Amino acid sequence: MSDIAPTSPRGAWNTAIYARLSRDRRGLSENVSIQVSECRDYADENTWPVVGIFPDNDISASKYSKKPREHYDLLLRAIRQGQVNIILITEMPRLYRRLEELLELIKLAETTKLQRIQTTDGISYNLDSAEGIHAAINAVNNAMLEAARLSKRIKRKQRARAIEGKVHGGGRPFGYEPGGLVIRESEARVIRECARRFIAGESIGDITRDLNKRGVLTATGKPWRIENLQRTFMKKRNIGVREYEGQEYPAEWPAILTREQWDRMEAQRLSKEWRWPKTQTGVRKYLLTGFIYCGRCGSRMYSGGRGPECGRPSQRRYRCRPHDNYGNASGCSKTFRIAEPVELLVTQAVWHVFDDPKVAVFLSPKVDEDKVRHLVQEFERRKGKLDQLVTDYATDVLSRDQFIQAKGIAEASVQEAREALSHYQSETSLAHLPATQTIRDAWETSGLEWRRNILRLVVDRVIVHPGQPGTQRWNGYRFDPEKIEIKWKF
Repeated sequence: MSDIAPTSPRGAWNTAIYARLSRDRRGLSENVSIQVSECRDYADENTWPVVGIFPDNDISASKYSKKPREHYDLLLRAIRQGQVNIILITEMPRLYRRLEELLELIKLAETTKLQRIQTTDGISYNLDSAEGIHAAINAVNNAMLEAARLSKRIKRKQRARAIEGKVHGGGRPFGYEPGGLVIRESEARVIRECARRFIAGESIGDITRDLNKRGVLTATGKPWRIENLQRTFMKKRNIGVREYEGQEYPAEWPAILTREQWDRMEAQRLSKEWRWPKTQTGVRKYLLTGFIYCGRCGSRMYSGGRGPECGRPSQRRYRCRPHDNYGNASGCSKTFRIAEPVELLVTQAVWHVFDDPKVAVFLSPKVDEDKVRHLVQEFERRKGKLDQLVTDYATDVLSRDQFIQAKGIAEASVQEAREALSHYQSETSLAHLPATQTIRDAWETSGLEWRRNILRLVVDRVIVHPGQPGTQRWNGYRFDPEKIEIKWKF
């Protein structure tokens, strides 16, 4: 924290000490403390009262840094309040490596009591003279040049290490021992499990909740977050690949997964991008969204739950809506059904279909890794063409009308590729069912996305015909199963 003392008597050289360390992985702040101590000694030798100490730790001053310098901002506030005459630093790069920030300080010197920047090696930059300003600008330019040279040296070193397949550094990667070269088998089993379940169609959310429920922790000992889990098991380091600036190099560490497994996970990830919208909580709750249609008007039905009101419990429902998400006329708005009995009826029907082992054998595809890789590559190619259109429009290669027309065609092409991926991934959900496990068994333990993938294999649509159940009861619900029609794909 900054330490600001009361303003000294008029005429004193009120001094603010600024210290900064670009990176301190250990969090010990030793270098910052050394800078502060050196500045204090210098101020004492010159009998300058120190009115504030402003240390920024683990923060770069280069133009590439996006992290705010909190205590530098406090220093500027103290200057604006008229508390500072001198900024004392060990060397100019501690304060600036960006010319625009120095120009801001020069402007402040015109309207405040700030007079100069002073370094502990005796160099003074007087901000009230042209010569001093010129010298300060030259010092910052030199610091910028040195930063650019250092960046190039670091990049050359990183590229050389990448080509050799060496580790990048940083904390311990999940699945490996410290140093990243030896597999930690207990965590590798988790990565393999996640890959298998994701390929089989389970959602990241379902897998994340299961791992946290079982007490499986990250490499830093924390519970998993959805985005963190996907980023972890989708890393190419898990297949023995070192990445650098879009290029791949054979790594020096052993692989946990195969390239074929990674390709299938990537296919699954891309196929999920076009799926139906989720609820506001980010977790899908309805099994039949996208499958269920109104038997009165033929429009698609949507999830439309009712919250608790007037003492009644909340209720999940499917309903025919009068308008779609764009406000266009959609359905008749006259058909509603409670979700639970409809989903139970469809589920039991699907179980019955798969009770015949011949059906499972017939539907189960052979794993075709070349097909997966081709689908992924085709999606990326089409996506790249769509992205290129934006560049062509921005550089006036295409007119606005040409861009709009081409964009529509390209987006349809990308959507077609996504749907091809999705269809293939639905098939692989069945392919990865263990030989000793039935669909009925797997249904009870698998997540909602896996269940929807199984539905896609055999169900074309579910039609809800109009009518009331009256006094009829089915499995504990006031529900008439005769009003539900399932259209199969076979």
